[in-house]
Amino acid sequence: MKFKAIGAGMVACALAVSLSSCSKSETPAPPETQMPAQPTTTKAAKQAAEQASTAATQAVQTATAAAQPAAAATAEAQGLIDKAKNFVTEKKYQDALNVVNQLTNMKLTPEQQKLVDDLKAQIQKLMAAQATSEATKAAGGLLNTKP
Repeated sequence: MKFKAIGAGMVACALAVSLSSCSKSETPAPPETQMPAQPTTTKAAKQAAEQASTAATQAVQTATAAAQPAAAATAEAQGLIDKAKNFVTEKKYQDALNVVNQLTNMKLTPEQQKLVDDLKAQIQKLMAAQATSEATKAAGGLLNTKP
């Protein structure tokens, strides 16, 4: 968006310069010398405007092309975060941890990075609690044997 404004400003400046050079209030020259100068100035103004427009268009295309992969990566990361949350809800902690580990190589927004860090800590805590619970059940079963 900024590139369009910059490009428009460049075009406006080029037109202003070309128009101001045509409106000098000097003594009029004979018609023969005035005619060749005006088309050259108009051509130069058109060329400058076209060059500025082309540069602005290229800048916008470059910025758009650079933004598209970043948006796609952000959307992909968000999909994996949602998938990991679903695994946690289903108590599939190892699957959730595997998905979170896939996110470590991706470029994340600061908000996503915080969410992933919190989710990873939560998963590890839940996995430890689950392991403790299972160990307690196993040990309890051994100790509660009646003679």
